[in-house]
Formats: sequence, C-alpha cells, structure tokens
Amino acid sequence: MRDPFWHSTRILLERKRALMLAALGALLSAACFGAGLGMLLPTFELLLNQQVALGEFIRENVVDSGLPSFVRDAGAWLADRVPTDPFYAFVMVMVIVTVLSVIGSTGRYLHTMVTLTIVHRAARVWRARLFRRLLHAPLVQVLRTGTADHIGRVAIDVRVLSAGYQAIMGKAVANILNGVAALIGAIILDWQLTALALIGAPLIGVLLRKFGKRIRRASKRALHHRGRMIGALNESLGGLRVVKVHDAEGYERRRFNKINRKQFDEEMKMRRAKALAGPLVETLAQIGVMIVAAVAAWLIFRGDRDPSSFMTVLTMIAAAAVSLKPLTGLHTTVQEARAAATRVYEVLDLDVEPTGIDAPHTAPYLPRHSTSVAFEGLGFTYKDANEPALVEVSLDVPFGQTVAIVGTNGSGKTTLMSTLPRLITPTHGRVLIDGMDIAQVDLRSLRRQMAVVTQQSVLFEGTIAQNIAYGRRHTSRDRIVEAAKSAHAHKFVEALPEKYDTMLGEDGAGLSGGQMQRLCIARAILRDPAILVLDEATSQIDADSEAEINAALRELRAGRTTFVIAHRLSTVVDADLIVVMDAGRIIDQGTHDDLLKRCDVYRTLAQTQLRPPAA
Repeated sequence: MRDPFWHSTRILLERKRALMLAALGALLSAACFGAGLGMLLPTFELLLNQQVALGEFIRENVVDSGLPSFVRDAGAWLADRVPTDPFYAFVMVMVIVTVLSVIGSTGRYLHTMVTLTIVHRAARVWRARLFRRLLHAPLVQVLRTGTADHIGRVAIDVRVLSAGYQAIMGKAVANILNGVAALIGAIILDWQLTALALIGAPLIGVLLRKFGKRIRRASKRALHHRGRMIGALNESLGGLRVVKVHDAEGYERRRFNKINRKQFDEEMKMRRAKALAGPLVETLAQIGVMIVAAVAAWLIFRGDRDPSSFMTVLTMIAAAAVSLKPLTGLHTTVQEARAAATRVYEVLDLDVEPTGIDAPHTAPYLPRHSTSVAFEGLGFTYKDANEPALVEVSLDVPFGQTVAIVGTNGSGKTTLMSTLPRLITPTHGRVLIDGMDIAQVDLRSLRRQMAVVTQQSVLFEGTIAQNIAYGRRHTSRDRIVEAAKSAHAHKFVEALPEKYDTMLGEDGAGLSGGQMQRLCIARAILRDPAILVLDEATSQIDADSEAEINAALRELRAGRTTFVIAHRLSTVVDADLIVVMDAGRIIDQGTHDDLLKRCDVYRTLAQTQLRPPAA
C-alpha cells in the first residue's frame, strides 16, 4: 500500500525549477558549512603548534593527499599565497571562515524563501482540489461524513500536510546536508573513528519507527476530533439565538467540552512518544560521542596520534550530531502529516458526478421537459440505515401539473424529490422525464431546467442582486427585478438603503425569515425552470406573503411541472394532485376531498400537521 504522505509529495515536483533552485541554496549552505569545519584543522594547528607554517601544512594535508585533483590544485594555489607569520595566517583563516559563513547564509536564505513558496503553493492547490472534489461529489457521500469534518480536512489537515512538506524541505534538509558534509569531512580525516560513532545509528532508526506509528495513529484520531469540534462550534454559534432563548448554554458547553476532552486525550496519547523520542535519541548520540572521545583520548595519550586532527574529527562528529538532531522532530512531523494525507486522500477518493468542467459530455442532452415526469419502482436505502427510505415508489405526473407530496417526518418525501435532480441515485428503479431515463442523460442539461427552494433559506455572501442571480451571474438587472417582483420581494428590497446592491450578512443577517425565503423563490423563478420543486418553501412566510406567493406560483404553473412538499393546508388544497407517503411508500393519491374520505393517514395529517396559514 502506498504511503499517503510521500505519494502526496509528487505535487512538489510540479515546480522542478524552483526545487532545483532550493536544492542549490541548500547545497551551497552545506558546502560552506563543511568547508568551515575543515578550516578547524589549520586553526587547531596554528593554536596548538605556533611554529607550524600554514603553507607547508596545506601542502602536506591537501596537496600531497589523495583528495580530488581540483581540491589539490586549489590547495597548491592557496599554499603559495598564505602569510608565513602564524598570527596573520590565523587572521586569514578567520577571514575565509567569515566569507564562507556569508555565502552559506545566502544559500540558506535562498533555500528557505523558495521552499516556503513551494510549500504555500502546494497547500493552496490541495485546498482547491479538496473543495472542488467536495463540490462535485455525490451529495449522499458528502453528507455521510459530515460537512464539519470536511471543513476540518480543508482548513486543518492541509495545514498539517504542508507542515510535513516544510519539514522535509526546509531546515531539516539544510541540517541533514550539513550533517552529511560534517560526516564526509570526518570520514576523510579518520574513517575508523567516524565508523565507531555511527554504530548506534540503526538503533536510533528502529526507535524512531516505533514512536512514529504511535504518533501517526493518535494524530489521525485527533484530526477527526478537530473536525467534530468545528461542527460543534458552527452549530452552537450559528444557532446562538436558539441556544440563549432555550437556556441551553450549559448543554452546549458540556457538549463542546466533551469533544474538546476527546481531542485532548488523543493529543495526550502522542505526548509520551513525542516527548521521549527527542531526549532518547539525543542521549544515544551523546553516548556515542563520548565513546568516540574516549577512544580518541586513549589514542592521543597512549599513542602518537596528532591531537589537532583528532580534535577536528571530534568537532565534525559533534557538529554532525547537532545537525542531525532535528531528525527526531522531522520524523514526528512527517507522521502527523501522513495521518493528514490519509484523510486528504479519503476526500479525493470520493466519487465524482459527471458535472465537472473536465467531465466528458458524452451522454445525450435532455430537451426541455414538455410531456411527463415518471417514477418507476424506485427503491433507496441510506448507508447504515435499518429501513429503506423508498420502497417501490411509482408515480406518473403529466406536464404542467402541481403535485403536493405529504406525509409524516421520515416518510420519504425529500428523498423522493432528491432523485429528480439526481442528488440521490436510487438503488433500483428509474426516473423518466419525457420518456428519457435521467440516469442516462447529461446531468447539466437535467439540472439546468430545474429549480429547488428548500425549507431552509440558503443565502450567500454578496449583494441581494447577486443572490437572486446565483448561478446566472450574467443576468441583467431588469430580469433580476422582475423575478423579485414575481416573488413579492421587490417592495422590501426597494425599501433598503442600497436596494439590490445591499450586502447580505452571514446567513442573510438583517432580513426576516420570510424575506430570505422570498429571495430564494426569486432565485428559482429567475432560472425559468421546466420543473419546480418547493420543499416546504412557504414554511417561514406569514399569511399575507404566502397568499401573494401562491398567487405568483399559480401564474408560473403554465409551462412547468411543480412538486410541492408542504405543511400548509392552502398549498395542498391548491394542488392538482396530492400524493400521500408513509414509510417510504406511496399509499394513496388524489384530490383533497377524495383523500379525506378514504385515506386515514391523510385525514390525520390534515387534522394535525397540515396547518392553516399563520395569522
């Protein structure tokens, strides 16, 4: 099974030139770091043996060594130009170290700037991909996981993933290269001593792997609870008016604290692995350095080894250990990013409706509806549900009729209507429009001739005009105004200071429920749909507004088929056909008077749920 994090890093390869530039900066920094450490050897020689001639020292240790030819040539050139006085030679060495430090810092700056650019771009692309997939995924699959969890994946998981990118490309890369440069220098000076220092490296790798598994599992659970926390915040703060009126602050506080506690527990499960990994690795590294130091001291005191050479090797090994120390944090960050990448790919693995801009339009185009809408033997069961939502539902509606669908909560009304624009794909059966199976037609051609107004008023950030023209952004202002007039919204819009250019607050704040609903109906009218679905669309409108809207809807029935899920008796009575549903089945259909005589379920609904308009 592919590793989700490392598989996701392919997005970084899309910026090959930038990666090469970042790598150049990191290599330049590492080369200067290694060269600076290499200058320690002549420095120690000058300090410990003041009679040494730096030029002769360079010839003995560089020109006459087995180093590459370009290094020996550079050494020969330098040996002829160094001062003979030890003090001035020492000053020259310090100047060289300073120059190397400046060049290395420039390389680090270049590496950091380019790396951050690549990482931020990758995060932007991931967020766009996730949002696009969520928009084009089937509605049932999106709702199954929950919108709050998906918001967490876009907002939080991508940030964790980008932190992993930053870890493997940022300071970690520079530190690793510095450590490798120091180790190479130590190997060149004394490979036996360096090999002794590396004996514990496999053990460190095993420990990091063990800690990483614990961190990855706990991190995935913590990310899930963060998504739940976002959901709790959206519900509590979004419905703050209801919370306060119902004196439910204590309940919401306890609910949030419960989720917050679960996230805390998962983060606490990571603490031991994260806290223990760093000190344990550092202790093992220090033990290794101490062992090497003891061996070096024995060789110096008991043998004839050059102290300056051993001191340089020890310094390089210590510098390598310090540079590689961030590997522990790198491993931890990568494990957290791996958990985030897993959740990101779960979204990208969702199915896609054939409505995206990249989807091939090979299905036949559905002409504008003009004959009938038929449901043939529909059946549907939600995932993890014990009972089916639809059971052998069959209904034939001639063009131009208004059909009211009634039933108790959970009877299948909304599920049935969701099959019409293919928001839900039935398990079996089919929906026909003018004799064409909608499962076989171009999805855009199907939805473009439909309009849906739901019980919950959905308004977006923007002006009133933009909300009415939602999905039809190039519509003229005259058509927008006409749609508002048809929905009886023009009067209150004109009374606003900015009229149709009034910016709406969050969720339409500043407007009444009836006003928001009339804007949603105006949006539906502007689409000029052949099929209109009103899902309890007049539930938030007062009696006067409802009468006006029903009058407008009666005028709109000519040339379109209307389905109404209603709780208002006036809407039901006004329909051409009333369909009664119970437990996912159509149990009867007919006119209001006929159903009152023969259908017990409808009679009960009429007496208890089909309430008259509010006064």
